[in-house]
Amino acid sequence: MTIFNLKHVYNRFIETAISWLTPERIRLYPATICVLSFFVWGVSIAMGRGLTDASGNIIGADFLTFYTAGKFFLKGRMMELYNIAAQAAFQKNLLAPVSFNAVCYFNYPPFATLFCATFALGNYLAGLLLWWGTGVLALAFSLHLLRRELMALRLRSTGCLFLMSFLFFPTIVWFLYGQDTALTLLLYTIAFVMLRRENDFAAGLALGLLLYKPQLAIAVGMVLIIKWRWRALIGGVIGAGIWLAIGFAISPLVMKEYLRLIPYLFELQRRHDLIATWGYHNFYGFAALLFDGFWKKGSNILALLLMVGGVSAVLYFWRRIDWKPGTRSWDMMMAATFALGLLISPHLYLYDLMLLLLPLVIIWSYYPHGTRDRPLDSGPLLVWTALLYTACFFSSSISLVQLWLSSLAGLPRAAFQCSVPIIIGWVCTVIVLSKEPCNN
Repeated sequence: MTIFNLKHVYNRFIETAISWLTPERIRLYPATICVLSFFVWGVSIAMGRGLTDASGNIIGADFLTFYTAGKFFLKGRMMELYNIAAQAAFQKNLLAPVSFNAVCYFNYPPFATLFCATFALGNYLAGLLLWWGTGVLALAFSLHLLRRELMALRLRSTGCLFLMSFLFFPTIVWFLYGQDTALTLLLYTIAFVMLRRENDFAAGLALGLLLYKPQLAIAVGMVLIIKWRWRALIGGVIGAGIWLAIGFAISPLVMKEYLRLIPYLFELQRRHDLIATWGYHNFYGFAALLFDGFWKKGSNILALLLMVGGVSAVLYFWRRIDWKPGTRSWDMMMAATFALGLLISPHLYLYDLMLLLLPLVIIWSYYPHGTRDRPLDSGPLLVWTALLYTACFFSSSISLVQLWLSSLAGLPRAAFQCSVPIIIGWVCTVIVLSKEPCNN
């Protein structure tokens, strides 16, 4: 098939998708999914026993990880922090008499326990409510900062933007799982806003504070290096240094133990049943789902090639762009960088896709009115954004079904995580549009 034919097929696909994406469907479907998700969640909690829902999972499941770490800090059990048996025993006793055989093990650096301790002063439910409240405030403040920075967003109130953020399925997942993604989003937002205001040091400081999940700063960090934003780099070193200093102040022995265990902790995550990878939405997860069932070496090779390719793409495009914060091309390339950077991260679960809110909001600010009664450009960007939304909702389930079917057929378990190529497609569309004038 020639390039001309491929372009024709692509254009026909875009036209067909646009005709299906009527204004009514765009408004109705995300809102319906949001309401139904919280309704089902509420019913499940009402039908559950104790701190568990109807399926036997603990409410705010991942918060159990942070609560465990906080309690270990408060009770002087830091030397057991990475003892999985000790964590399992603590969590089992916490949920008794309800049977709980899983373990939500803590694999963050020791310095994170100081923050976790704030939410472990009381019982689990009180800590969870405080955790949710902190996350909600972090999300609202992130949107407030973006609204102040991006003029077009002032057409909507912060409250409206906050409610709209829950139309994005990963935001719902973040809340239900009790994860820390909203706090990461706040650091991302501060870094973007400060870079845009040419306050590089503050931006770097915010990125440095991501040391609890340093992989999420890889892409932006590479941009700062090739553009030699040395003030931002110094800020990043200081931000990371603050966390390290806290960690060694808490317990030098535990910090050293953590550094020794880092490779083991990553392998422990990987040794989980292959089905557990259904929720990964990055280059590593894409490769693992395809090949881990029968060729782990091939999986490692593909993951490495994709990560190197992602970093190379970031470097290539930023080499060709002048550092002019606040311009259309700079804003859109930063949006593309944040989005592509998530795929480069070695660990990225479904709830982490909530971080796509930042690039989505940045891009939306250049199309505040939309065209033809549809949001964004009513063209390729709208279609790829709709695909992105759909992939975030369905992709994990589709991967899980593929794993189940391949196992049922007696084949090595394998799946194609469709969210990854769709995120790449969205990034490419943004990069192309960054070079074109905006008609809005």
